[in-house]
Amino acid sequence: NTCPHSQLYSHAMSTPLDQRPLSKTQIFCSNLPWSVNGKMLRQAFEEYGEVVDAFVAYNGRSSRGFGYVTYKVDGCAAKAVEAWNADGFKHEWGDDEDSSRTTR
Repeated sequence: NTCPHSQLYSHAMSTPLDQRPLSKTQIFCSNLPWSVNGKMLRQAFEEYGEVVDAFVAYNGRSSRGFGYVTYKVDGCAAKAVEAWNADGFKHEWGDDEDSSRTTR
């Protein structure tokens, strides 16, 4: 009794990370302020295209400081990454009390 996806999973895990295809619709977002939630993440990235999902990972009630943004159309993710790279990853999250990731 084996999982039908186990072969696919084991193949993906044996492929070196730098040889795996990049998603054209999804962005991994790290170093998020603790106060950022999914709604805030969605709003920050909506200007680059239609966002179908914005997810912030939590451990119980505490943010883990990372998340994912998924766009409906290919190319929007690349456009967002290019814009954020040009801006130096600076964004006003609308919460002045949590401007640093050094304390929790």
